[in-house]
Amino acid sequence: MRFSTKRYQNLLNDAFPGMSLALISFLKEKNRRSKRIPRWRVRQVQNFVKALNATAFELERARREGRAATLAWSGRNFLELSIWIEYCCASEENAKRFKEDTSRDLFGIVVALKGGVTTPEQHQSVDELLQRFERIFNTQSFKVTDEFKKVGKAATELGRKNQFFSDNKFFSKMAHPTAFIVNRRMTQRFDKRFQVAVFVRGVELALKSMVLLIDFFMTHFPDPNLKRKLSPSHP
Repeated sequence: MRFSTKRYQNLLNDAFPGMSLALISFLKEKNRRSKRIPRWRVRQVQNFVKALNATAFELERARREGRAATLAWSGRNFLELSIWIEYCCASEENAKRFKEDTSRDLFGIVVALKGGVTTPEQHQSVDELLQRFERIFNTQSFKVTDEFKKVGKAATELGRKNQFFSDNKFFSKMAHPTAFIVNRRMTQRFDKRFQVAVFVRGVELALKSMVLLIDFFMTHFPDPNLKRKLSPSHP
């Protein structure tokens, strides 16, 4: 695996945070008068950009410091972000479904915590909280107890099933304390090359997310100069 990281470093640094923040400024400016995109969806896109910027920072720092696990986690986060961004940009219905899953995630976190409580009083307290959530969130068309959308299912619907599961396995072998990580006896040279491959794939997924966002903006606010100014060059 022979890669030169310099170009990928430059691409990552060009896109994040400067270019991504420019996209948000563009969106807010164009949408201020036209109101073509609902406020909640603008906020969702802004939060996607914040997540991309934070992940880019972690990916680059992990590369510099040679922290393989953090590098892989960052790459894996870029993989999932690229799926969710494509899913939400595909339609407002998808974006709304992903927004609604915020409540389902919160409900699921509390359910998971319930398994760790040890006293009847704690069980009762958690049950009361869950019941309160159901009263607050449930409507005729929405149930907080329904299963949240899984990223693998979203990838399948987008026609990215094989790519998602292949990349996910690649990153996970480095991110989790697998037998490969615990027992490996690599040479330092091979380990460094492996980290470079993880970094490169992470940058490719980061840039894919940027292209998806630019295409989304172009769909709603056609601007012949936008894509030329903001599109990151592909490696």
